[in-house]
Amino acid sequence: MTKMSDLSIDVLEEILSRVPVTSTRAVRSTCRKWNTLSKNLSFRKKHLAQAASALRREGELQAIVLLNFSLYLMSVNLHGTHSDDFDPSIRSRGNLISLNDSDILKITRVYHCDGLVLCVTENYTRLVLWNPYTGQTRRICAELRSAKNSGYLYNHALGYDKSTYKVLRVLDVTPDLDVEFDNFGLSLKGNTYWYATDKESREDVPGFLLCFDFTTERFGPCLPLPFESYSEDAVTLSSVRDEQLAVLYQNCDTYEMEIWVTTKIEPNAMSWSKFLAVDMNPLTGLWFYGGGSFLIDEEKRAVVVFDEDKNVSETNRNTAHFIGVNGYFREVDLGKITTGKEMVFPHAFSYVPSSVLFESGSYEKR
Repeated sequence: MTKMSDLSIDVLEEILSRVPVTSTRAVRSTCRKWNTLSKNLSFRKKHLAQAASALRREGELQAIVLLNFSLYLMSVNLHGTHSDDFDPSIRSRGNLISLNDSDILKITRVYHCDGLVLCVTENYTRLVLWNPYTGQTRRICAELRSAKNSGYLYNHALGYDKSTYKVLRVLDVTPDLDVEFDNFGLSLKGNTYWYATDKESREDVPGFLLCFDFTTERFGPCLPLPFESYSEDAVTLSSVRDEQLAVLYQNCDTYEMEIWVTTKIEPNAMSWSKFLAVDMNPLTGLWFYGGGSFLIDEEKRAVVVFDEDKNVSETNRNTAHFIGVNGYFREVDLGKITTGKEMVFPHAFSYVPSSVLFESGSYEKR
């Protein structure tokens, strides 16, 4: 009988490349040879290509979801959203709360860029940059500007220039512009976009997008949205295949919801196409808190919004809302909200594993 250790590198690489992404940590810990192979660039590329192909065959979206201070890798299936006799599904593929065997973190906010994840811990004690695929972590000392400041006042962004990944910490953007704390922003092609409003004229001036260019390390001009939104409306951002920016808009008075996707995106210019328009009032009467967070499936012309449940007066459930054309609407219960007074609502983003390697260890923020 041939032992795995006796197989040629090419054969071993082909076998291990078919291991599910969620099992890569077990592969790395099995033996030194396998661990070394898992760090090889050709293996990582082959493994990720196999994983992406499997997801396409299964018709699933892969997402990382923040629920009750913990991170989960989930598969979201929107097949059948045009049928009355099919219920969409969300399947947990693994709990990502532990970044290593000895360190269980309580995560309050999470940011994502090209397969890398930036985690903000409770009480703002530190930041952790993490690649869930390779298992690498880098700890960043997170010091408050003053004793009067709370870590909850800071917004963050993860992006890159041509050669370097960077972390941005934002307290005040400019004296004139306002980015709400519950606006996570969206990193795409290295830059980060936020929904922003005018501080002095929030009720009179429509909201817009603000981009931080990580190459120039500067904020760009205000970018118009394809709709008029104001301070009480729900607006949130997402991405499509890490190639296009998507925006969800819901009018606070009519509950009408629109999803738009970019056809062109640059730090100083963009154009849009309407993807979906739904009147949520007759379906559920639900207004998404802060816009919720959402995933989009272009093929199925459907979205799934992660938010609280529709019982606004007694909210206590994390919920996924599946919404499609022709009035399609389904809800999936994701469990009880257990974050207490902090009310950390569910946050989801599309996840494509990254082969990027970086130095692990601690890093003092400068």
